[in-house]
Amino acid sequence: MTCERGGVTTELAVLTPALVVLMLFVVFAGRAGQAAQDVTQAAAEAARVASLARDTEISSLAHATAEHNLTAAGVRCRQLDVDADSSDLRPGGAVRVDVTCELDMAGVAGLGLPRRQVVSASAVEVVDRYRGGARDAP
Repeated sequence: MTCERGGVTTELAVLTPALVVLMLFVVFAGRAGQAAQDVTQAAAEAARVASLARDTEISSLAHATAEHNLTAAGVRCRQLDVDADSSDLRPGGAVRVDVTCELDMAGVAGLGLPRRQVVSASAVEVVDRYRGGARDAP
């Protein structure tokens, strides 16, 4: 008959670090995935607002909208870049907004993963065909 006293304790001592690393990885992946969704949503909302704006205020409105959406979602960007392309701003045209957010992932840095992650998203919104009362000829 063999003595197995302390066997469970030994197994637990060996497995605990692996489980902690696994949990940290899940948290990292969850934060990265949620941030990507939030940046995509911010780009879509900024493009929608930009499609309704006048030409002179598109860039500032797109930036303010993206920043507001990310702040409301709890995403804190170290650096936020918003680029609004209004070269096709006309009834029936389109506005494109690119949002790039540099995230600080220091909270899960114990895994040896990058402390910073860059998340980018783009969105295109069609400008209302009847904008300003003008209508494009078919």
